[in-house]
Amino acid sequence: MTEKEKFISEILALVKQPLAGENPIVPTEAQIAELQKADGVEDAILIANNFGWSDYVVQWSLNQPQEEQDSVANALAAALSGQQTNFLGVDASTVINLDGEVTTIGAYPENFYINGDQNVFEAFLPEEIREIQANLINAGLLGNKVNRPFRPGVWGKHDRDAMYELMSLANQNGEGKGQEGWQTTLQLYLDNPIQEPEKISAYLPPDYTAISNSIDGLFEQELGRKPKEYELRLLADTYSANAKKAYEQQVALETPMDVDITPETLQEYGNHIQPVIEEGVTAIDPGARMLDVFNKVTAKEQERLGANRDIQATNRIILNSITGAPR
Repeated sequence: MTEKEKFISEILALVKQPLAGENPIVPTEAQIAELQKADGVEDAILIANNFGWSDYVVQWSLNQPQEEQDSVANALAAALSGQQTNFLGVDASTVINLDGEVTTIGAYPENFYINGDQNVFEAFLPEEIREIQANLINAGLLGNKVNRPFRPGVWGKHDRDAMYELMSLANQNGEGKGQEGWQTTLQLYLDNPIQEPEKISAYLPPDYTAISNSIDGLFEQELGRKPKEYELRLLADTYSANAKKAYEQQVALETPMDVDITPETLQEYGNHIQPVIEEGVTAIDPGARMLDVFNKVTAKEQERLGANRDIQATNRIILNSITGAPR
């Protein structure tokens, strides 16, 4: 009898004798066949451990003759080093309920996701990847909202991270490949979206003193005089009102639309992080609108003085003065 055959015979006898507080285990024909296909005793030890029989494996090792303890310990260490931790999010001894049966992940090693399964989608066709990506985005597992940018139709790092998360949760729920575990878990995300907290944006109005000083400078530069009180207030109020409108417009443009992403719209969704002004929407420029009012109020005076101004340069001077930017 080989060492492997000896181990199989002894471990099968042990599992039929329940440990304290445990129920007896009746090995299935499939489990016995898998043990018999092991390459050697180390492989057989690993398989038994993955069946969830780790306590019995330890008991078996303690039952070995003293002169064999060193070689047994080496075989045990070699068999159990690293491989049993390949399951995503769980280990082989994790207890689960599979199709009504209380068992362990290790008892069905081929059914559950292991490290590397999250990479298999790299071989999928681009249109297949797009479909998965669209669902991952709608589930809140992919895209810039969760700091996981992606390339449509290409399976990359952040796609793998999202799938790793799904497969780990599926394993923990006892739903592996045979139960379409990651697909079922993804559907739970899609059916129960997490509501994003409402963002309350604080609006900080421009400094009135800075606006007044800028208006004073504008009148001095263009007309060689100080503004009258009504002119100062009119221009300052115009700037302040339009500054608030510009802020509200920016907030509206940056607020994501609550729409489902599809494989067909994935390219448009992409990884955009900059707001895009829609066609027909005019960007609000507070400085330009204040200058427009200034020109209307002082039109006759400018005509009389023959003022010849660079409007863009003047606009820039006003904005820089108000915002504190260098001129």
